[in-house]
Amino acid sequence: MIRAVLQLGLWTFVCGIFYPVLVYGFAKFSFPKTSSGSLVEIDGKVIGSELLAQSFESPEYFHCRPSAIGYDPSSSGASNLGPTNSQLYKKIEERRYYWVARGGAEPVPSELLHSSGSGLDPHLSPEAVKYQIPLIAKTKGISEDILFQLVEGSIEPPELGLFGSSKINILKLNLKLRSVYTEKNIQKN
Repeated sequence: MIRAVLQLGLWTFVCGIFYPVLVYGFAKFSFPKTSSGSLVEIDGKVIGSELLAQSFESPEYFHCRPSAIGYDPSSSGASNLGPTNSQLYKKIEERRYYWVARGGAEPVPSELLHSSGSGLDPHLSPEAVKYQIPLIAKTKGISEDILFQLVEGSIEPPELGLFGSSKINILKLNLKLRSVYTEKNIQKN
């Protein structure tokens, strides 16, 4: 009995205290930004995380993939609607109508029509982002060339050059776009 209690105490300490503190300390030391959630701050205020999608509803900014969970990080998940479900078809058609009504061409990239599996994917393919360039240029009166350069400069290669495909973090891209808008306003005044 005493041996069992000692074993319980030892393994509780090793697995429940020592190991988590060791991993936490290693992560904080080795990857301080990532281990803190890759939070993005402007003027000392947290505006988002590089790791999570958020809603950009203004037509002046690039949009993320649709989210079945309303971009709520506390409840990550998909809609779980199957391909024969009429509600899924209706949502896709509503999203297609939104992009075409804004002046977008057909076909609309599927990433802008279908929500991601987690509902929180912060990236889009370069093609889905480039689709939005003429729409933003028309809305904000900014050169498509400037937007194209921003997009090209925001492309992240596959991880380690091998895993996944090229992608663009929409929050980072929109922050760059925000600085262009700020510079444009400063030049006007």
